[in-house]
Amino acid sequence: LITGESGTGKELAAKAIHYNSTRRRSRFVPLNCAGIPETLLESELFGHERGAFTGATASRRGLIEEAHGGTLFLDEIAEMPMLLQAKLLRVLDDKEVRPLGSNRPSVVDFRIIAATNKDPRNRIAAGAFRDDLFFRLNVAGIALPHLRERVGDLRLLTQHFIQKHAAAQGRSVSGISRDALALLEAYRWPGNVRELENAIERGVAFASSDAIRPDDLPSYLLGGRGSLLDAGTEQPTTLKEFQEQYIARILTETGGDRDRAARILGVHPRTLRRRDRRVMNERVSDRGTGSIPETSV
Repeated sequence: LITGESGTGKELAAKAIHYNSTRRRSRFVPLNCAGIPETLLESELFGHERGAFTGATASRRGLIEEAHGGTLFLDEIAEMPMLLQAKLLRVLDDKEVRPLGSNRPSVVDFRIIAATNKDPRNRIAAGAFRDDLFFRLNVAGIALPHLRERVGDLRLLTQHFIQKHAAAQGRSVSGISRDALALLEAYRWPGNVRELENAIERGVAFASSDAIRPDDLPSYLLGGRGSLLDAGTEQPTTLKEFQEQYIARILTETGGDRDRAARILGVHPRTLRRRDRRVMNERVSDRGTGSIPETSV
């Protein structure tokens, strides 16, 4: 079970485990438990027989069987519905999986690596995560630290991302100036490694020489040591105001690209769409004209 904030590299850690193990010749099968509707997640995991439900026009193997001999990576495991948690626990205990609509179980041999950006014990206390599944998964727990807690890795990661994006963009950028690196080391990196990569990708694109300089980096890195806001911005007085200003800053830096902003912030794009609707409702409410209908967004 790998835990850590969004963007710390949990899937990369899972791949490193797989490709350095005796299972490396078999498949690494990833699944984001938060990215699939509950009605489809069970079929994705366990598979189904033809006619098992409306629209099941053909039989299909589930991802558990696809991972036979290899590794099944379940990202955001704490978001899995409770009913499916119980079924997954049964598969782990019995080493058998039964597709939807079938009475014939299949023996499976796979390693499971799960990950979550939430505290599993808090989810257990909230009644959203089974304690028996947690203990079953947490045989070998790995907690990935925040990027701000391993600044020593930042230079290596920065150089790696420079090489990666320079090659992808066809640029001759090969390094970063001391001043620019100092800005990276001073920043808190709430989006962790994912946010760092996005900053370096921008730096490579805007660089006018063979080294990234401060002006090539996102502007929120230039407002002072670790400042999230520009010097002239009115400073927030509450956590809500801080969050709103930070989200607005990231949206500005990404040109309004909500998918990219969501990756930096470590949230689902739907979260930003819900925020947009809430902000619009608050503005309308302030004018005393009621809320925005759901269909208008």
